[in-house]
Amino acid sequence: ITAKGVKSLVRRRMHTPVHLCSRLYLQPGTVAVQHAPDLFCNAEKLAKILLEEGDHRKNKDSNNVQSSKDLGVKIVHLVRNPFSMAVSNYHYHAKKPIPRPEMWITRQNPCQVTYPNGELFADYVLPSLSKRSYEALNINYDSRLILRSEFEAIANDCESLYQTRKGLETANQFEHLMNLDAPDGLRLATAELTIQGDDNGGDMLRMSNNILKLKQAEKIVQNSWMGGRNKEFQVYTLSLDDFISEPKRSALEFLNFVFDHNEVDVSMEQKESAAMKYSQTYLNKKEGSRHITDGKASDKEQLAEYLRHDAVFGPPMKKIEMLVETALAESRNTVML
Repeated sequence: ITAKGVKSLVRRRMHTPVHLCSRLYLQPGTVAVQHAPDLFCNAEKLAKILLEEGDHRKNKDSNNVQSSKDLGVKIVHLVRNPFSMAVSNYHYHAKKPIPRPEMWITRQNPCQVTYPNGELFADYVLPSLSKRSYEALNINYDSRLILRSEFEAIANDCESLYQTRKGLETANQFEHLMNLDAPDGLRLATAELTIQGDDNGGDMLRMSNNILKLKQAEKIVQNSWMGGRNKEFQVYTLSLDDFISEPKRSALEFLNFVFDHNEVDVSMEQKESAAMKYSQTYLNKKEGSRHITDGKASDKEQLAEYLRHDAVFGPPMKKIEMLVETALAESRNTVML
């Protein structure tokens, strides 16, 4: 969390034609949070941004502060199973009243696949998601994570649902979610979550892209001069689904990774105490939170199965699920409780 309580260092889902990765300017000795970053640059550039592009205005005149070049960086990447992600997204947005931060749902076209400058979201995510193998995660697929034809099929499905039904010819996305039956509303919301790159959409493919880019950057640093003797670049993939179902265990995994016993003198008792406090705080918050949807909808398993067997969404989402589970398994083997 930043000093002023802002939940992200920079604007989420933001990049420029010059800087294809969000410029985070990490500070030594701090924990920074960034929601939905665009990591569309190549992996070597991403590694350089995270290792070397700290706020030099604050660090260049100090002889007492170690720079990020000396310390390296640890990254905890919070991900979610694509099916639970899609169902939770639908449940959260298909209810009244609309939370103030979510008013975009009354303005945004869920089927828009271009940025305001005309560039295609697909052109940013498909290059990293359309390979047959991914050495950084030792993954080989019978087919690519998502083909351009699959991306286009989702866009076409979205357009078949949006402003095509009687009485909804001029309706916005929120009005569609309130009036369509659950399977159709779920498909519309999941399309926006997948293909709509501008403003608030595209997070499912953005998450997948970021898993690959971060692991590729980690491997580049480990195998090149960028690592250096005192510098590290570590990525730990953590499941939001686990955080929801097992908050204490997940918090402890996080603390074990961040406060490695070889680097920081934090006892297991201290970490367990902090994990317990986090769990209690989360469970208390969950009871009265509209944002936390897990366990509050009886049809979540039915809707997830609907997507899993849908001809348009099922195939790419199953491959994304495999990617997420592979990244999670690798991290679980890294930090043992």
